[in-house]
Order: sequence, then C-alpha cells, then structure tokens
Amino acid sequence: MPSDANAAKDLMKKNLLGVFSEGDSEKRRSLIAKIWDREGMFIDPHGCYVGNTAINDAAEQLQRRLPGFAFSELADGDAYSGVGRLRWGFGPPSEPRKITGIDVLVASDDRRITALYTFLDAVKG
Repeated sequence: MPSDANAAKDLMKKNLLGVFSEGDSEKRRSLIAKIWDREGMFIDPHGCYVGNTAINDAAEQLQRRLPGFAFSELADGDAYSGVGRLRWGFGPPSEPRKITGIDVLVASDDRRITALYTFLDAVKG
C-alpha cells in the first residue's frame, strides 16, 4: 500500500468529485480507468460493485435517482498506509445536504483504488 497519505487523500477526492459527481459518462469512465484497479470493489448499502463497468453503472444510477444532487467534502480526508476516510455531503448545491456519510478507501501500491466502502448517516428530509 502506498505510504504517502496524500496519495489516498487525492484518490478519495478524485473519486468523490470526479467519478460520483461527474455527469459526463465518457469523462467518468476515463477517470475510473485511471484511479480504480480493474477489479476494484465498491460497496454501499445498495450493493457490491466489482470492476470498472459496475462502478461506472453505480455512479450513473445514483445520478439518475437523485438528479441535481452534488457531493461536497465536509472535512479534510484522513489517511495513512494506503487507507483513508472522507466525510461527505450530498444534496442540491443551494440547500443543506440531504445525505451525509463517510467513504473508507483502500489503495494499492500503484496508487489505485482497490476497495471503497460507503457508510451513510441518517437521511435528512
């Protein structure tokens, strides 16, 4: 695992803002190919998604279910030894966040996401 904490923090931000917030499917797929391991695993309350295609589909489904919602970081990420966590909010940009949660990421030595676990707090409103 990368010993550089900044690598894991960078991956968390790119994933949150550049994958799960990206509406353009070509840009999203391109970034997934760069930052995710080919067999990477994303787990959230809705399921387990393995591989780049499944991760892209999960991001696309989320955007379809909640159009107009955007992610934002609620605090700086925290990382060490290739593992990081990031608190985030999700909702209409001009309103208080409707959903909050935390991502826990595991990165490989080659600085790719091998696993991402998403935990949701209580949904507001």
